[in-house]
Amino acid sequence: MAAAENGEYEIVWESKPLGFSIVMDTTGRNAYVSSIQKQENLEKGLKLAAQIIKINGENVKQMKHGDILAKIRNAQLPMRLTFQPRSFANEPQSNRQTSDAIPTGLLFAGAPAAARNRIDGIFELVTGEPSLEEYNGKRVWQRKDKEDDPILLWYWPNSASGFGTDLWMISRHSQIGTQNAYACVESNQENPLKIDAVWKIFNKETRKFDECTLQIADSVNPSMVHDFN
Repeated sequence: MAAAENGEYEIVWESKPLGFSIVMDTTGRNAYVSSIQKQENLEKGLKLAAQIIKINGENVKQMKHGDILAKIRNAQLPMRLTFQPRSFANEPQSNRQTSDAIPTGLLFAGAPAAARNRIDGIFELVTGEPSLEEYNGKRVWQRKDKEDDPILLWYWPNSASGFGTDLWMISRHSQIGTQNAYACVESNQENPLKIDAVWKIFNKETRKFDECTLQIADSVNPSMVHDFN
């Protein structure tokens, strides 16, 4: 991997499948890494939520997502992709501006390797399911995957839990309303993008929660994910 001073980096693929997925932004443009299936991509330095800005040297910033998709599929090998790290919504307050609007899609990144397949990825705002659109007075997001028992982001106030603090939780649907979570954070924000506290991730080996700087990005369209597998 070759990296530039501004954080941009380049990775070369000698063969397909590429082993990662991309998602467009809410304007129908650009391409962001939404999931990484191959361990070797992580070893090469590929980061979740990174934006593809060049394909074999061609600038694709602000290009329509469908055009970027076609260029990747038709690119000659070896294929050289240039990435730019995504600015996350929960960076220090001085470095960001966060809208009050409830986001339709959230892109989580930064979970430890042992928990990555349960936490990192796209969470889609639940709609059309009255029993889950809100829980304890706040909206619910569901991780976009093919799990029979889906993974949810939901709110658990002290008034319901009796834990002495308000919490946002990530857990299976079957475990909603219980302390059996993959991750949690102390906050009562309406919008998860405004959470600036440290998350705690469940460690299966120690059976305890470890602190983690979990990151959340917005402005992704969760209905439009394309795989290169």
